[in-house]
Amino acid sequence: MKISYIKYLLFFSAIITLGSGCKKLLEEQPRTTFAPSFFTSSDGLQGSIAGIYSSFRGQWSNQIFTQLYNGGTDETQRGGAADVQHWFTYNNPLIKTSTNDYEGFWNTLFIDINTANGVLQFGPDAAIPAATKTQLVAQAKFLRGFCYYYLVTTFGAVPLHTTFNAAASAADAPAPLADVYAQIITDFTEAAADLPATPAAGTGKPAFKATALYLLAKTHLWRGWSDAAQPTDFQQAYSIAKDVIDNKAIYGLDLLPYFGNVFREGNEYGPEVLMVIDHTKNLKFGQNSDVGAGASSFSENKSNFMWRPNYPLINANYPNSGGSNVTLRDINNGRPFQRIRPNTSYILDVAFANRATDSRYEGTFQTVWLSNSTEMSVRGSLGAVTPRGQLVNGIDTSIWMADRLVTPAERAAFKGIIFEPDHLAGATVKYTASFFPSTRKFDDSTRGHLNDYSDRPYILFRFADLYLIAAEAAFKGGATPQDAANMINVLRTRAAAKAVQTPLEYSAAVAAQQVSAGDITIDFLLNERSREFFAEDTRWWDLSRTKTLVQRVKLYNTEASAGVQDYNMLRPIPQSQIDLVTEGPKFPQNPGY
Repeated sequence: MKISYIKYLLFFSAIITLGSGCKKLLEEQPRTTFAPSFFTSSDGLQGSIAGIYSSFRGQWSNQIFTQLYNGGTDETQRGGAADVQHWFTYNNPLIKTSTNDYEGFWNTLFIDINTANGVLQFGPDAAIPAATKTQLVAQAKFLRGFCYYYLVTTFGAVPLHTTFNAAASAADAPAPLADVYAQIITDFTEAAADLPATPAAGTGKPAFKATALYLLAKTHLWRGWSDAAQPTDFQQAYSIAKDVIDNKAIYGLDLLPYFGNVFREGNEYGPEVLMVIDHTKNLKFGQNSDVGAGASSFSENKSNFMWRPNYPLINANYPNSGGSNVTLRDINNGRPFQRIRPNTSYILDVAFANRATDSRYEGTFQTVWLSNSTEMSVRGSLGAVTPRGQLVNGIDTSIWMADRLVTPAERAAFKGIIFEPDHLAGATVKYTASFFPSTRKFDDSTRGHLNDYSDRPYILFRFADLYLIAAEAAFKGGATPQDAANMINVLRTRAAAKAVQTPLEYSAAVAAQQVSAGDITIDFLLNERSREFFAEDTRWWDLSRTKTLVQRVKLYNTEASAGVQDYNMLRPIPQSQIDLVTEGPKFPQNPGY
């Protein structure tokens, strides 16, 4: 949520000690004793909702989360400084002993569920205006559904708690999968009935009616693929998604005309965005580190670091040693954490193979860097000298991550350093685990220091996904294959628009982008998801939902193909959770871990 709720975040440090919705996550003694009356006050209710939203900062866009849910897929491979490398390669001995990698995610969501349960159980007794109360209760239903949605899609069957827990317990068990899905669908349905059609002015993009309907459609899609499937799930997913699309004006939603603008700074609250996780430079409310301190806080947005190559280490004579570095680290080019990189054989040859008529590759990846190779360099000043000439700062391209093999003549005429895709036979200066195209979706030019976190709102859900939900549901029987193609063609028509293009070129690109019912397969839809949502923290979930993780990793990802197994379509229950259940039946681990 945005600034209007910031003042209530003071309550968050207290709220998170209220007790876990999954009872064992408390220690033997509760750390505080908040009475249920806390949830009957205006500050208690609003602080609780704001606290839940605030907690998401510690997951999405942090360093480990980004790798856990993007690594080990068809889209990505390890960067040169990857952390949880066993999840990139499915090193199964390490995975079997690393089940607490997901502990923070599990704990956060169950704590949030318990807070939402407090609002739902005691909030109706609050002496506040009825309209305000209705909105806060609707937010709590949405947020409880949100948390359970991510728990069930990550871990499978999990404990189901719908009442507030204020006491420690040593007993618990997962609920039937069908019960968890049914509760999520109830929460999103009831939230959608009461949430406003559009967010209130000045509140940013917290959940509103379309957000709840979006997740309701996606929950039906997930359940339709699952062992708890109901006969109408795919039809429901298609109908709900299409209804939001058809009524987009009511919700203030629409696709932006040009894909490259979707993630442009300043568009985070635009018509394509359904929900964001807000960040702020304010040290008091943002849980941030000081400017220049190196972004050390767990809650900071580090998405602008994770996907960046180590561009400042490319010297003028590369791949040989010697000479000045051709581009220095700066705010615009970002801090090069090199944790995760595109799996370029899949990206270039499969997902983004149609780069001539599809703008989503250029809208997703930075492939050129300008010379800035002297301290305090200004446009037009002289930069590094390479064997092919003197670079001019701000004018000459110093690094080019080409998407193809270049000719000897091109290389000789280019003053900077050219890299070629490492999977192509004949490549000379190849991409490496440290040097690769950079993901540009999270760029932040407003950071106070070149090593600082980003305070950009993190875009969590986009309107574009409703078209893909509808297409997948239609393909699975919720409508017809032609309905699926119609949904996809809307996105592909938008993708035909390029930054520099004549009307004739645009018309030709639109025609080339269209697909028919016969083109629609689950692999095509997953490739389309790569084109639209690369790096947006969705990929492992997409492959898990569609039961294609093993197939596609073995087909496309050489570093993970030997290790991936069917049981990796669920993530492990944290061992800390299992150890804390000491009464009754032992809490089960997911198979394989």
